[in-house]
Amino acid sequence: MNLHCAKKRVFLTVMSGVAMAVAFAQPRGNRDIPDQEVYGYLYCHMSDHGQWTAYALSQDGIHFHDLLCGDSIFSASQMAGIEGGTRDAYICRRHNGNGYLMVTTDMNNRATRRLGKQSEWENYGIDIMTSSDLINWKSVSFDFRKGMSNFTDSHLSSVKPVYQDWSKVCRVWAPQIIWDDAYVWPDGSKGGYMVYFSMLNRAEEKYDRMYYCHADESFTTLTQPQLLFDWGYATIDADINWLESDSLFHMMIKKEGGQPGLFTSASKELTGPWPLPDEQDYVSFEGNKSCEGVSAFKVAGEDGWRIGYIEYSSHPHNYRICRADRYMRRFSQPQNIEGVDGPQHGSFLRLNQVEYERLQSWSDSLEPLHLEPDVNNPVFPGLHADPEVLYSNLTGKYYIYPTTDGSYQWHNHDFKCFSSPDLKHWTDEGVILDLQDLEWGKEYAWAPCIIEKPVYKNPRLFRKMRKPNLTGYRYYYYFVANKTIGVAVADKPEGPFRDAIGGPLLTQEGTGAPNQVIDPDVFMDPKTGKYYIYWGNSYLWMAELADDMISIVPGTMHELIPRSRIGEYHYLEGTYVFERNGLYYFMWSENITRSAYYRIRYLISDSPTEFVRNGKPAKVEEQIILQQDPALQIFGTGHNSVINIPGTDEWYMVYHRFTRPEGIKMGLSGGYNREVCIDPMYFNPDGTIVPVKPSL
Repeated sequence: MNLHCAKKRVFLTVMSGVAMAVAFAQPRGNRDIPDQEVYGYLYCHMSDHGQWTAYALSQDGIHFHDLLCGDSIFSASQMAGIEGGTRDAYICRRHNGNGYLMVTTDMNNRATRRLGKQSEWENYGIDIMTSSDLINWKSVSFDFRKGMSNFTDSHLSSVKPVYQDWSKVCRVWAPQIIWDDAYVWPDGSKGGYMVYFSMLNRAEEKYDRMYYCHADESFTTLTQPQLLFDWGYATIDADINWLESDSLFHMMIKKEGGQPGLFTSASKELTGPWPLPDEQDYVSFEGNKSCEGVSAFKVAGEDGWRIGYIEYSSHPHNYRICRADRYMRRFSQPQNIEGVDGPQHGSFLRLNQVEYERLQSWSDSLEPLHLEPDVNNPVFPGLHADPEVLYSNLTGKYYIYPTTDGSYQWHNHDFKCFSSPDLKHWTDEGVILDLQDLEWGKEYAWAPCIIEKPVYKNPRLFRKMRKPNLTGYRYYYYFVANKTIGVAVADKPEGPFRDAIGGPLLTQEGTGAPNQVIDPDVFMDPKTGKYYIYWGNSYLWMAELADDMISIVPGTMHELIPRSRIGEYHYLEGTYVFERNGLYYFMWSENITRSAYYRIRYLISDSPTEFVRNGKPAKVEEQIILQQDPALQIFGTGHNSVINIPGTDEWYMVYHRFTRPEGIKMGLSGGYNREVCIDPMYFNPDGTIVPVKPSL
């Protein structure tokens, strides 16, 4: 199986549904549902993987999950009658609430040679679509090269054509829809759908300008295009919304002249005049990176707006969602959309519960046809996270010690252990420690670590002996209870473990740490034989363990990453330390564990007690070594450990991910529903780590 292709790109005839009429209307502009009816959000977008339209759902407007695994919601070749590609999807409700409308750019820039186009970014028209249920769509395509035959008012002498030679139309981009209650038809009736887009005729104009047509109730016909405005340079990707805050229409748009970027303009009427934007108030977060595809929407309960856009200078591209105030100005707080495979130019629709659940049920019923099955991961069944891996010299087996997952806000209390002779076949060894048996910590059983320590007959003399008298091993298990760190001990790797000191080893009060004391990691330095413990959450501290392994050597506790510098190190939690070829590798997780973007970074040091490399401060490596793969529907990859096959240079990373495919559908609750995975880890000749590819 090709693991780089997670899904079968299939286009299906989808089942029908029944639209739910909505009894609420905005004073002007497009119909919406009131905040109290909002159950979730639909992101309808072009896939960055190809020329098709995809759906994703969310309940908070940031954490989404793909429907149909990000595949097309319909056959693009059937919907796009000109080139067979549906791009830049814009979706909205009918003005009366009885159904839905969509418009797309009819373009397939991957078929330039076949279509005989001069440029891959040429296209000639748009597709306008109708649906009663958001699932089944009907389309009409308009090839503007055909000129006046496209338009219902071509016979009217009162309407002047914008072009003399329509055959030279070479771009018709990013159409959108807004209900225009002021439009008057030739028969005197009022109201129509204004469809606006950028267009270029290479023979008659120098740059792309914004135009508009009108469509009637059937949404199957268009009037002649008219110029919306001309600022003297190219403008594309407009998004117009009516704002109750100032009773104006506001347009977000990409300017490609003057100061380029994403700006806003406001007008009393849809057809203008549209003044030049304020060049001091724009989406400025991306610096010199190129952005486009603006789409504004409102999250229920918020006074301001959310603004989605694509930053396409980076590879892979970034789809951002930022905030704007109630006047669609003062942009702030940009963040990437989460959980979407190939997010690109698209739009958002607020959904009620019936609509949301209809779409989810439709997708769930077809998901087996789109989702490739798991093969090697997860390595054992059930919900588990924060895996610690150990090779036992006593038994010759491998062991994984995870957090027991599946509890809301991680209110779990027991720890389990799994054993394997080969890292492939695992046996559940049962519960090895239950916090309910402790006197001092009853819940929040999180992120354990373990180390196997040799036991010698003469422990004080063994370092001087060429052949020390090994009598066995003891296992020290460091764990979180009530957001403090305890230690338990056992004579076998599968336990049972007993509380070693009757209380926590490390607490926030006892250490003076700036946050909760969690996520321990224990490491033995092969150069010195010393043992160290590391811990942290939005900070990283460490200390040397005493010979008894249940106390701290006085004066050795210190910080490696202060809380004030976590941004510099991209550090949150989940530290893991190992040594290879004289170098010390510090790994940790970035972003919150409930995020689809939970991922692993690392740093290489010449010391286990400080960040130093070749006599200079060591810096975090730029390369992320494990992260989500939306194409495989793998999300939330992080909190890892590492195992080296004894006697070899063969290495593996053990980590958790959201349970697949259900986890990403749970929003932030995916961070309570995780599973354990293993994938091989390789090194470059200079000692840096090759990014680990998460696999099925």
